[in-house]
Amino acid sequence: MMNKTDSQSAIKSPFITLPEAVKATHCPRSTILKYTKLGLFPPMIRLLGNRIAFVRADVQNWIDSRVNSAKGVA
Repeated sequence: MMNKTDSQSAIKSPFITLPEAVKATHCPRSTILKYTKLGLFPPMIRLLGNRIAFVRADVQNWIDSRVNSAKGVA
């Protein structure tokens, strides 16, 4: 029998929520929202209700570009 966490980890959403983006990027919520407004972070997507998210691949690409930039590769 699968418990709730097993079934949740089995399906990886194409979206990343704002709290998850904060954890993944180590940027404050306010910075992510400001960067999004300025076009420096991937655009937000409105989900049902008031929930907002980002495309997971876009956020990962943003993180990768920052890492590569820090290494002098980009």
